[in-house]
Amino acid sequence: MGIVVLTMKASVIEMFLVLLVTGIHSNKDTTKKIKRPKFTVPQINCDVKAGKIINPEFVVKCPAGCQDPKYHVYGTDVYASYSSVCGAAIHSGVLDNSGGKILVRKVAGQSGYKGSYSNGVQSLSLPRWRESFIVSEGKPQKGVTYPSALTYSSSKSPAAKTGKYSYVISSKYSEFVNRVSGGSIEINIAQAPLTPAIP
Repeated sequence: MGIVVLTMKASVIEMFLVLLVTGIHSNKDTTKKIKRPKFTVPQINCDVKAGKIINPEFVVKCPAGCQDPKYHVYGTDVYASYSSVCGAAIHSGVLDNSGGKILVRKVAGQSGYKGSYSNGVQSLSLPRWRESFIVSEGKPQKGVTYPSALTYSSSKSPAAKTGKYSYVISSKYSEFVNRVSGGSIEINIAQAPLTPAIP
C-alpha cells in the first residue's frame, strides 16, 4: 500500500507540475503587450514648403536629391516657413542629399533670417516672415503623437476653387465688372462715382 500511495503522490505532483508549466506558458501568451501599429511617416517632395503644412509639429520623410538650388531655403538654424522643408534639413545638417526622416517643429516668425552656405546648400536672407520652423533628427519624442497624414493649407480661396467669382472695381470715372463663370468672361465699362461694390 505504501508503494501505491507514493506512486499516486508522484503522479499528482507530476500532473501539478505539468499544469503549472502549461498555465505559466499560456499566461505569458495572454499577458504579452499588445503592439500598437507602427507609426507611418508621411513622405513629402523636395519642393514642399513648411508654410503649406498646417500641422505645428510633424515627422516626415524626405526623398533623395533635395540639395538642388531650385529648392529655396531662407535662414540659418531657424528657417522661414517659405523654405523647402527638406532643403532646410540638409542645410542644417540633419539630413544629407540621400534623404531620410526629420522632425519639424513650427515656431514664431522672426524679424529677420540670415542666409549662409552649409552642407552644400546656400540659404538666402529674408527681412521678416510670419512663421518659422526648426528641424531635428526624425526620432519621435516619447509621449508625443505625430500625424501619419499631413494637413495642407489651400493656396486658393473657396470661390477660386469653384471657378465662379465676381470682382467689381470702382473708380471716379469707370466701373469694371469682371465675372468669370463656366469659362466665359464679361467686362462692362461705364461711368460711375466712387462707391464700394458688393458682389
